[in-house]
Amino acid sequence: MTQASAQDLRWLDAAVRYATSFLGTTGDNPCAAALLVAPHSQSLIARAVTARGGRPHPEALALASAGFDAAGSTLYVTLQPCHHWGRTPPCADAIVRSGVMRVVIGVADPDPRTAAAGVARLESAGVEVVIAEHAPSAALHAGHLRHRTNARPYVTAMLVVSPDDKIVSPTSGMARDWLDLQRSRSNAILIGAAAARCQNGPLAVALPGLQARTPLRIVLAGAEGVDRSLNLIGGFSGYRTAIIAESSVSVDAPVSVEVIRVKGALGRPNLAASLAALAEKGIQNLLVEPGTRLTAAMLQAGLVDCFGLITTSQAATDGPPASSSGKVAELIATAGLVQTERQSHGAETLSFFRRPA
Repeated sequence: MTQASAQDLRWLDAAVRYATSFLGTTGDNPCAAALLVAPHSQSLIARAVTARGGRPHPEALALASAGFDAAGSTLYVTLQPCHHWGRTPPCADAIVRSGVMRVVIGVADPDPRTAAAGVARLESAGVEVVIAEHAPSAALHAGHLRHRTNARPYVTAMLVVSPDDKIVSPTSGMARDWLDLQRSRSNAILIGAAAARCQNGPLAVALPGLQARTPLRIVLAGAEGVDRSLNLIGGFSGYRTAIIAESSVSVDAPVSVEVIRVKGALGRPNLAASLAALAEKGIQNLLVEPGTRLTAAMLQAGLVDCFGLITTSQAATDGPPASSSGKVAELIATAGLVQTERQSHGAETLSFFRRPA
């Protein structure tokens, strides 16, 4: 198998940039992008991203758009094309029929239904295949890869803290916008019952034009349970809501709210079991907006893949502590997450900490 060229990597970079703005719109399917390129002129013939809701896949859409022009072209795809019958036909077969001569794949798919069989199908038809091991493609599909490899979602936690390490509820500025953007790119948002009672807000995307991309909102019930007096549960917002609760805990919720029962102890749901239950429902990218207890519990259980910590100059003398087990920055370090990015906007500083590959 040949190596990806610098030119190949530039096209894959372009595919990732194209797909990123569609994150959160493709349901239980990964948000992949496909670009068809004329090899000699290096001109774009067609491009597509996974359709809203997850189907059709981007390869099928790009090939349909290109028509006969697909023959002899190079297909750049951020994730390995599927090779199984599901709710759509195998993309590998469609590629072979189209006459595409070369396929450059950003990242291999660990799904056993696709895996090596997809590449073998293409190569057996005389199609050159390159697996680029492209880091931006892997980051784009982190949720799908975690879901297929560990049977749980990729977990991003987000917390806004004051200089004295207390939780701040952002109302404006960079912190508010970043949180909204993360919400719009996730399949679901998880919040603890205590934090939900404290905030009692809609947990919705507020950025203009993106409100409809508010994902499933999930309340993690504690030993005290949760009831419809909570605005997130009993209030009408037009957005989907679910509750995760330990089997013995009382839940009072409207029929429109799904209740997910998992094993636990002392009335609290087991966190790993909760994530596994969400994975079974197709949740690949989960945003956690933790309160004091949940921050420490998620980090100590090793269930956070990315932590976005926003430090603001906003005072929070009456706010709850960011963690029940010491400084949140120290917990992040102890959990094995390392800082990968840092940016400042006025009085707010955003730092990303990620689990090493």
